Amino acid sequence: MDLDAVEKGVLEKLIFEETFENIIQECQYLALPNVIADVLKFLIQHKLVVAKYPTETKKTKAGFMYDSDRMKDYTYQATAKGIRNLNY
Repeated sequence: MDLDAVEKGVLEKLIFEETFENIIQECQYLALPNVIADVLKFLIQHKLVVAKYPTETKKTKAGFMYDSDRMKDYTYQATAKGIRNLNY
């Protein structure tokens, strides 16, 4: 899968689990926040990124449901497929 510069830039920030706020802050030089949010949704849809939600034990868990209207409630991390697409 060919990724454009913004998609690749966002994916590079997700080697480790990150909050939505951190992604927006770290990628502000790439695009506007609404564009970064759309890119993140695209990466999730193509299974390059997984959205995780907090549990009672303060750890996070990948869920089968994802509410794109509440992006700040999740953390995000690149999947193995996503890391392979970075071509490191």
